[in-house]
Amino acid sequence: MQQCPRRTILGGIGATMAATLTGSTVAAPDGDRPKASTTTESSFDDVLAYLPASVAEDSMGVAVTNYERMREADQPYGPSPPINTAEMDASNVSKSAFVTSYTDEYSQPLTVLSGDIELPESTDSSETDAGVEYEYYEPESDGVVGSDGDVVVGSTDRETVEAAFDANAGEADRLLEAESAIESGLSTFPESDARSVQISDEQPTLGGFEDVDIEYSVTAQTVIDADTMEMSVGIELADESDATDELIETLESQFAYAATTGEPSVEVDGSFVSTTVTRDLAAERAVREHESPGYLQVERDFDIEDDDLLEIEIGRGDPTPIEDLTLEIDDEPYDREIWADGHGKLEEGDTIVVDMDDVEPNLSVSLTHEHELGSSSSRTTILSHFRFESSYDIDSGELTLEYADDFSLDGEEVFLAVYDERPIYRLDEDGSEPRVSTQPWDGETMSEGDTATVEDVEVGDTVIVGWKGTDYDDSIWQHQADPPGRARFEYEYDSETLEATLDFAPISPDSESEPTDDVERSASEYELQIDGEPADTQWTDEFETVSTGATLEIDDVAVGSDVEAVWAETDTPIGRTQTQPSIDLAYDGGTVEHVGGDALPAADLEAEIWAENGSYTLALGDEIDGDFEDGDSFTVDAESVTDRSGDDVDEIGAVNHVLVRYDGQYQVGYAFPER
Repeated sequence: MQQCPRRTILGGIGATMAATLTGSTVAAPDGDRPKASTTTESSFDDVLAYLPASVAEDSMGVAVTNYERMREADQPYGPSPPINTAEMDASNVSKSAFVTSYTDEYSQPLTVLSGDIELPESTDSSETDAGVEYEYYEPESDGVVGSDGDVVVGSTDRETVEAAFDANAGEADRLLEAESAIESGLSTFPESDARSVQISDEQPTLGGFEDVDIEYSVTAQTVIDADTMEMSVGIELADESDATDELIETLESQFAYAATTGEPSVEVDGSFVSTTVTRDLAAERAVREHESPGYLQVERDFDIEDDDLLEIEIGRGDPTPIEDLTLEIDDEPYDREIWADGHGKLEEGDTIVVDMDDVEPNLSVSLTHEHELGSSSSRTTILSHFRFESSYDIDSGELTLEYADDFSLDGEEVFLAVYDERPIYRLDEDGSEPRVSTQPWDGETMSEGDTATVEDVEVGDTVIVGWKGTDYDDSIWQHQADPPGRARFEYEYDSETLEATLDFAPISPDSESEPTDDVERSASEYELQIDGEPADTQWTDEFETVSTGATLEIDDVAVGSDVEAVWAETDTPIGRTQTQPSIDLAYDGGTVEHVGGDALPAADLEAEIWAENGSYTLALGDEIDGDFEDGDSFTVDAESVTDRSGDDVDEIGAVNHVLVRYDGQYQVGYAFPER
């Protein structure tokens, strides 16, 4: 291949990188990169001609795809045209061009499709201001879809659709004429079968290079044969001195999750930098068809003091060479000579081991399979939860813990922390700091029955027992300091009446908590809220003190109201509900019967049927006149239901369950066949 006089090949990027010229970036005879063409050079002229200048944005992208060519490659995931409507068959699309806007928020204002595409029969006829005739319809997915007989154009509005037809007819400015960067980017790899170009202040191609001024970035794919594709990434720099080795390495990293037949080739042509690899589709298919070892299952009964090894079973996976696997303990590689336990390959049912001397609470274990598409990992945590009993005195702010496990712990490694709220764990930022932190068992060996007390605990606080720290991921036990009592609700649909009742009884009838029949609290400590605002009637209006059974009755509470009972001082919820009607349903041999609950207008009800062959709907207004009430029934079969697209159904198969929905949003009743 003849080298372009202006092009230089960068060396020194890495010892294993071969810097060569590739066929997808062949120079033009005059030594310049290929220039844009509106006639023969690009195979996408027929769809690009429809892109009007009116869709131009400061931050935008244009992508074109030749699906006939891309389908020749046996990819793990085939190309899918950008069709958001069920009225068109994606398999009939031969080419596409679509525009993406990033200026204010992500949107796709225009899509152009060519191929043997038929619009629905029910279309309207219209004509642009320039006299171009076209057919159009408005799909259920919103927007407008139109056709001039050659291509199909989709947009969010008719104005853009008409601008596209006028641009093709030469009656309106075209995008490629108005945006030279888009034009140059799309012509950079003229023989590619799919390409995209983006102009933006922040190019996703170069994360970490915010100070580099980029005119445009471009990606391209070219089908070589069923098992091979060529992939390229390129950028046009405002300043060619920014074409550093570090920047080129960043470009090469774009291929980290593709199986390739060699090292990336790099080309620098003045201010344009590109890198290209050959993608091995057969290798990618093999990786995706291979199930990596994972689903780590730690043996349930082990003795950390008497056992020498901890066994971990592989719950799934195809035979995989041990040398392709890495076991990490607390994010540090573990000795393969130990954990592999003599295995040459690892698969479902095999057992790996960890030396018991290395086992401790909250131990993170991960098994990673390195392959040509990157890696696959499976994780588990050993001894991540221990039993503690707690009692909270809301008046003194003291919370007492009693260790209730038979596993001895080194008290020097155990922390007790109090947070104002449940700490949120995020990988990309530091967590909140605890308000209280202590080591009450420091210098001791903890055993069952040991206790500790922490002070200054407020309602709603989260208390954590942590191993070697106080962060969320250090936790081996968590508890929220809840206020006393719970709230139960009953709602009468016909009268729109709500009852809210306080309950101080133990949550479980088997609870060992002290009896609470004599619990009394000040009524001022509790508040009832409806849709975020205090209800007109409060417990203080009816009681000075409250105990189990203290009930409020509120009138004129509309369906769909969000109701909460809270501890007034901190707004900590003790119970919540959303008011809605309810129906008791029974299922018997394909018949669903109303056997109790509210009578509701059948016209406002829809049944969702989840069955062996799919999910279906049935409008009860088509089956029942007036109200659906006690004793009424409807039949679930292929003749009465429709699928999610509204089409008739041949066979639904065995029914799993039936859900009845009121007013399009409230789930008011369920029916289940007997098993």
